[in-house]
Amino acid sequence: MQPRDGLTNDIAPNYAGGSFAFDEPRPVSFSRRAAAVVGAWLVPGAGHLLLGRYGRAALFFITITGAFVLGLSLDGRLFWPTAAEPPTAFHFDLITVLWFLAQIGSGLCYLVSYAFGFGTRPHPEAATFEYGNTFMFLAGLLNYLVVHDAFDIAAGRKR
Repeated sequence: MQPRDGLTNDIAPNYAGGSFAFDEPRPVSFSRRAAAVVGAWLVPGAGHLLLGRYGRAALFFITITGAFVLGLSLDGRLFWPTAAEPPTAFHFDLITVLWFLAQIGSGLCYLVSYAFGFGTRPHPEAATFEYGNTFMFLAGLLNYLVVHDAFDIAAGRKR
């Protein structure tokens, strides 16, 4: 049956039961999968770069690194787990630990910034302080999702 507009239907041979019949994604070796996951955490987008997803790699690198740098430029603070005052059963200030876990997700962005002392002297009086913190939290949490995405692609669960 020809379409009414006279065009041929090129996708019909590949269409089967509600989805297109493409090659199924295949898992990669364990060492390459581990390298993709560690690389994705250290440098945002590096896991996708190792898996050959160049467009995603560039997009994730620019987005996550840009959000982290923007957060630092807006006087955001780098958090590090500190002892709770007064001492509690947790021995650490739980909120600070959670903020640290959110920020450390950005990998080398956090580690290099902390090593060079960027964001270690907070300026809570700055009008943009909370915005800066939020951008750095966003960068770390988003990179956790990117690491998971790289793992799914490497495991063959996703295209």
